[in-house]
Amino acid sequence: MDRWLLRLGIAAPVLYLGAVIVGSLFYPGYSHVTQYASELGSASAARPEIFNYGIISAGVCAILAGLGFALVLRALSKGWIFSSLAGLSISLWGASMIMGGMFPMPDERHGGFGLGMAIQVAPLLVFLALTGRAQMTGLKTFLLLILLASGALFAIMMGVGGLVHRADVGLWQRAYALSSIPWIAVAALCLDQAMGRRRAAAA
Repeated sequence: MDRWLLRLGIAAPVLYLGAVIVGSLFYPGYSHVTQYASELGSASAARPEIFNYGIISAGVCAILAGLGFALVLRALSKGWIFSSLAGLSISLWGASMIMGGMFPMPDERHGGFGLGMAIQVAPLLVFLALTGRAQMTGLKTFLLLILLASGALFAIMMGVGGLVHRADVGLWQRAYALSSIPWIAVAALCLDQAMGRRRAAAA
């Protein structure tokens, strides 16, 4: 069951990105360069349910995957603190996606009261949970690179450097999303394979 829950972490980013791509196809004149992704679920969109149901589905998968991350990381690392916090951070992001879909912008609840910001520390928490596992050096290096990239893009999105303008805000948001979401699927796949090897060796 823990591995099946973990595998939903592969589905969550696919559903989110799919909602953005498919939703934009049904929004005449929509621009990925100048518009926020959330505008795909607003009243101005022709088919807002595509985006809203899509991110709700992604959120449900992420909440369940967070439990899977916690269980598998704990089994692999023998520690529960960082494992539990890593899983919780992914689940909180999932909860924010559900709220985002249930309460389209400009509803003040659309932002999920900041719960989605937990995804910023998730790569670090997964890395810390795997400390001491030399055979997972590749994944840990990847997580650190993701942490640096998403951290830098998050700072830019928050106004650091004055690089984001209305004419390119959508482009920056897409860059941030690509740095902060798809890694969940990569990590889930790597952890699933590691757990499979561990259980095969113990059999």
